[in-house]
Amino acid sequence: MRFSKALNYFGSVKALADAVQLNPSTVQAWKKSGLIPDKWQPVINDAMRQPSDRYTQHHWVSVDSVISAHGSVKAVADFFEVTPNTVYRWRDAGKIPEQSLMKLAN
Repeated sequence: MRFSKALNYFGSVKALADAVQLNPSTVQAWKKSGLIPDKWQPVINDAMRQPSDRYTQHHWVSVDSVISAHGSVKAVADFFEVTPNTVYRWRDAGKIPEQSLMKLAN
């Protein structure tokens, strides 16, 4: 599995690491090769298949509305604990990944 596919789904290295209960530095190391080790692929695939009730309830939230509510891309990045570039990537994709979106429900 390509690292970029999992990163796009989860939205950040931290969210991906949290989903599979790994240290973010371990997941960050996968970025260099662009591939997820075979050992972790089934675990990540399972995590990507898990439904989320919170996401279903809040799937209509647009990235622009979150940016507007927080005041800036930097504020959104700080809230989600990601980089501003990640927030721009979400805006380009038109959605906030499920794992990150759940943080809004709390």
